[in-house]
Amino acid sequence: MTYEERLSAAIIVQLRVEMAARDWNQQVLSERLNIFPATLNRYLKGHRQVPIVTFIQMARVFGMKAAELLGAAEDRMEPANPETAAVE
Repeated sequence: MTYEERLSAAIIVQLRVEMAARDWNQQVLSERLNIFPATLNRYLKGHRQVPIVTFIQMARVFGMKAAELLGAAEDRMEPANPETAAVE
């Protein structure tokens, strides 16, 4: 799994953690972001990557800076496979 794939997966997990910490469901977050619930669902299922503008907006909605949200996601990343780490 590449660094980008691991980071994308970690971002999804972190978004779900932030939602749970606030007791928000997808409907609440999609309303706060002013996006369609189906679009948010595609992000949270990994079918689409979160655009950077949306990611920044998500961080703001959570009361965070984008760097904080990204850092929390990076802290959740699965370790690299030693066999593929050299090519990352």
